[in-house]
Amino acid sequence: MGELKPRDDFSKPTKALLAERVGHLCSNPECRVLTRGAKTGSGGTAGIGVAAHITAAAISGPRYDAALTKQQRKDYDNGIWLCQSCSRIIDVDVAKYSVSLLKSWRVQAEEFSNTNIGKKLYDENTVKRESVKSTIEYISGRSVSSSSDLAIEAIKIKQSELSSLDSRFNVTTNIIDGRVSNLIEPKSHGIELKIAAADKNDGTLYSGLLGLEEEGREFSIDTSKINISGSPLFEQMIARPGGVLQAGVVKQKIQCELYATNNDETLFLASCRAHIYGGTKKTIIEGLALNNFLSFSTEMSDINKSTFTIRTSSWLDKKLNKLPFFPKLIKAIDILSNSGELKVIHDNPEHGEIIIAHTNVLDKGEVFIGQFISLLKYVDKARIVNDYLNSDLSYQYFNSSEEEVKALGEFSDLIGSPVIISADQIESNPKLKVLLNEGFCENENPIGTPNTCIRIDMPGSLKQLFNQDIPEYFIRHQYNNVGVVTNGELIENTEVELELQMSGSSQYIKSVMQYK
Repeated sequence: MGELKPRDDFSKPTKALLAERVGHLCSNPECRVLTRGAKTGSGGTAGIGVAAHITAAAISGPRYDAALTKQQRKDYDNGIWLCQSCSRIIDVDVAKYSVSLLKSWRVQAEEFSNTNIGKKLYDENTVKRESVKSTIEYISGRSVSSSSDLAIEAIKIKQSELSSLDSRFNVTTNIIDGRVSNLIEPKSHGIELKIAAADKNDGTLYSGLLGLEEEGREFSIDTSKINISGSPLFEQMIARPGGVLQAGVVKQKIQCELYATNNDETLFLASCRAHIYGGTKKTIIEGLALNNFLSFSTEMSDINKSTFTIRTSSWLDKKLNKLPFFPKLIKAIDILSNSGELKVIHDNPEHGEIIIAHTNVLDKGEVFIGQFISLLKYVDKARIVNDYLNSDLSYQYFNSSEEEVKALGEFSDLIGSPVIISADQIESNPKLKVLLNEGFCENENPIGTPNTCIRIDMPGSLKQLFNQDIPEYFIRHQYNNVGVVTNGELIENTEVELELQMSGSSQYIKSVMQYK
């Protein structure tokens, strides 16, 4: 084993004094990290601070000074408080970290500690924010009071900087998911730029430009794959690494009107806006109507094709009795059911009314109209039930079985109008299986009694609407002015089959009810 060299270590009071005089901050002016704080999950503390020797505590150590006495080596004046990383750095590069430099660090750290007593400590993000804030306030000449104001002013400065590079373009700058996005739009037609692929064998740019020219199709390409000349704005933008160029035609807004129509009747549904764009071989019109409930798109080329899409996501979480445009949509059902169609019309100042989309040129247009009508009818019946039950249902995505659709239809129809059937409409005497309640034979026995009224309340089979529970309801079957006979033995709490004998005055009524 090698011989251990004697060390002149600091005493505990000296270590504590070195730490406290710099506020437990690392004395390296480029570091200044906090070296002591609370330990997680206990009452103790955790530290990364070191009382380092400026001149070594032992022979052959970094910056060892043989002229110092043993007491001088472990004196406060020979110490400096550092974090563990900085204490290691100063010992591996002695030439760079001299005695005089380390002593100046200690003096600076003590002055920093003294002058910042009673002042706030800022983390790195706060320091960055304040620095950016000061810079922006200096450049803009306006006071910035919040983070949102800071972002807005920074964006304004960025837009102004870019716009000044080429006055032929409008520049709109946004920050999306931490990335800067610049929308560049020409102020007029006829502006020419030269764009070429950086690699002549790469066809990505050519295919993108071809689709843009012929069909108005947007495309994107890494800026590292292209060269642009003819505009200092674009030249600067693509010079920055990691960028993406997205190119597309300017979309023109047009005002439209949506109708439900057939050969006999036309119903105005709503005004809406659409965008029209395209190229040399294809024109595309896209729009939204009815608070985004309906989208439409038409491709005009050799063969025109329209597409309509129902967007029930626009109804999601809205109350059933407050769905936008629904009362008008219900009026359209009769028109659409009678060989009707949806039609979008644009009133062009030069050419008059132009049909820009309609379901007659939609692939499987009849199927779409059928789905459209089915959805409206289902929701309409659900709204009737919702009001009757005094519920507060909202629209949710749903998937109903045929049985549930049938139950909803029966329920909603009975709310509006009970079914009443006279005796001459009934081909044979009804037969019912009923459970004889306790006391039936003594108090309620209608057997053999003419002109009896029989009521049977059956629980409704519909339990949910739009995946939400609804209150219990009952379907009442009532027979008026009937005779009751049976071949079975009357025993309480057992099931027996009753035959209802109909006469000229007999009547059957089917209705819906709730028990309050």
